[in-house]
Amino acid sequence: MKNVIYLHGANASPDNFNYYTLKLPEHRFIAPTYDMEQDPFDIVEILRIQKEREFGKEPVVIVGHSFGGLIAGWYASVYPQKVSHLVTIATPWEGTPVARIFGYFFRNSTMFKNTRPGAEVLALLQEKSFNKPHTNIVCTHGANPIAGLGGKANDGMITVDSQSATPPKFKNSQNITIEAGHSGVLLNNTVTDMLQKIIEE
Repeated sequence: MKNVIYLHGANASPDNFNYYTLKLPEHRFIAPTYDMEQDPFDIVEILRIQKEREFGKEPVVIVGHSFGGLIAGWYASVYPQKVSHLVTIATPWEGTPVARIFGYFFRNSTMFKNTRPGAEVLALLQEKSFNKPHTNIVCTHGANPIAGLGGKANDGMITVDSQSATPPKFKNSQNITIEAGHSGVLLNNTVTDMLQKIIEE
């Protein structure tokens, strides 16, 4: 059974993964918390230290939801030898219009700065590489007119297009589409079935 790191999304908590961790067979995991106002690169370094302390040099499965998927992608691309399988869920690879709109009102927010379309941190991630297995779960159940400006399909928070736009140098990425909302996916049995196969392989 592989060890797992779970990374929650923006303004969320490790408790978001309670359904997964209870539903899956018993396994060792950590679910660190982080502050969205931290620099993403600092979060990756803190994650490296936590991983080494808990699991040593053994590669892990890293699972990230929403913004946590971006952090997971950064970690996997910077430290590929520490990751056996990357799983990203409802991840805004190209940002979300929601962040752009709220960014007008909260101009000092790092969170909205880093998740708006065209953000520097997103552009840099698109240039990174990762050659190990990557399961990218795309959620399609949502009808938020702000998230889907222009009538684009979305999961209530992130467009399907953004979720599907994995970095081109993530050579073993596989997009898997499921009928779930942005938060509802955290209570989804299709996802737990996939995760079980990954951590048991």
